[in-house]
Amino acid sequence: MYRFATFLILLLCSIVAVESKVRGQLLTAVPERAKDIRIDEKRGEILPGKLTFLNERGEPKSVGSFGDGKRPFLLTLNYSNCPGLCTAQLNGLAEGLAGMRGLELGKDFNVFSISIDPRETQDKMAAMKDKYVAMLPKQHKASGWSFLHGDRDSIAQIADAVGFRYTYDAANDRYNHASAAILVTPDGKISRYLFEIGFKPETLRFGLIEASEGRIGSMADQILLSCFHYNPEEGSYAADARKLLSYAAAAFVIVGLAISVPFWIPRKKIAKPSQPTVSASSVSPPRIL
Repeated sequence: MYRFATFLILLLCSIVAVESKVRGQLLTAVPERAKDIRIDEKRGEILPGKLTFLNERGEPKSVGSFGDGKRPFLLTLNYSNCPGLCTAQLNGLAEGLAGMRGLELGKDFNVFSISIDPRETQDKMAAMKDKYVAMLPKQHKASGWSFLHGDRDSIAQIADAVGFRYTYDAANDRYNHASAAILVTPDGKISRYLFEIGFKPETLRFGLIEASEGRIGSMADQILLSCFHYNPEEGSYAADARKLLSYAAAAFVIVGLAISVPFWIPRKKIAKPSQPTVSASSVSPPRIL
């Protein structure tokens, strides 16, 4: 009986070990078709300014004109016939922009959505713009969000410049790709990647202010941003405990100095009024009656 129980225990342990190993292989294994679908971050790289695309009105727009030296911009790569991911991302972006306060599209920043499908048409780009601009409140200008298409070579170059790796599935006539919103400085330098679908208004706001390099946002925004850092795992900005503590300590010292300064200033002694002196000669002797 003892030997049988021992055998069962060893058998169960072996099954659990094999199952764990197989599960680990399944979780870490990457399908062959997905190996080329990723986004390689290229923060600090300058976008190729000479590349040209056509917007929803058929007007040519060079990538160099996206950044005017004053305002940051947000770049996405999508396509109109995407069965799901592009729609989810653009819906999330529109909702995030709608909930953002303090910054206005077309005034403080711009958005450019470039299609990765070279078969796109001007009509499709116009339809996409109408759909997503209609989701924004009135303070955001429609002119601030452009939908662009271009030839295969230009698409390949801009995708490579931002590290956007995708594949084309001919059997299903669709593109397999990941998703990211790319924040770019007014000078065309990649600032940050936002890997999310539902964009938080605060994350967009902080990201744009950071990408502006001090060109937009108030002084309070800049100070507040310095107390936060971007957490890629959570896809949002989180408070930096060390900076908050250092700022609190500095504020404590400043307040302490302000309170103690009056005690350091020497007080002037108030001069007492002098008493009149009486000389002996001026005192008349008592009269004897």
